[in-house]
Amino acid sequence: MNQSKYKWMLFIMLILLISNVVMAFFLFGDALKNPSTKGKEDMAMKIYREIGLDSAQVKVFISSRDDYFEQMRPVWGDIRKLKDSLYHHMEINSSDTVVNALLDKITERNRFADSFTYNHFSKLRTLCTPDQQVRFDTIIPKMINRSRRR
Repeated sequence: MNQSKYKWMLFIMLILLISNVVMAFFLFGDALKNPSTKGKEDMAMKIYREIGLDSAQVKVFISSRDDYFEQMRPVWGDIRKLKDSLYHHMEINSSDTVVNALLDKITERNRFADSFTYNHFSKLRTLCTPDQQVRFDTIIPKMINRSRRR
C-alpha cells in the first residue's frame, strides 16, 4: 500500500511538471523566439499610432528607421571602442594629451550621432501632416529622453 501511494504521488508530480512546461511554452514562446525585435516593433507601432500615421507613412517611417540604424550602428560601435580605449589608457597612466585626444574624438563622434539623429527626425517630421506634427513634436522628445534613462 505504501508503494502505491508513492507511485501515485510521483505520477501526479510528473503530470504537474509537464503541464507547467507546456504552460510556460505557450506563455513565453513568442518572447523566446525573437525577444529584442518584437518589443521594439510593438513600441514603434504604438508611436506610429499615437502620431496618427496612415499605412503609407508607416512604410516610409519603417524604411527610414531601418536606414537610420544601419548607418548609426557603426558610429555607435566607434564611440564604444573609443570609450573602451579611453578607459584602457587609465590603466597605463597615459599622458593628458592622449586622453584629451580620445575625448575629442568621442565628442566629435557623439556630435555627429546627435546631428544625424536630429536630421533623421526632422526629415520624418516633414512627412507628417500639420496635425500629426503637433503629436510628433510631443512624442519624439519624450521618446528620446526615455532612451537616455536606461
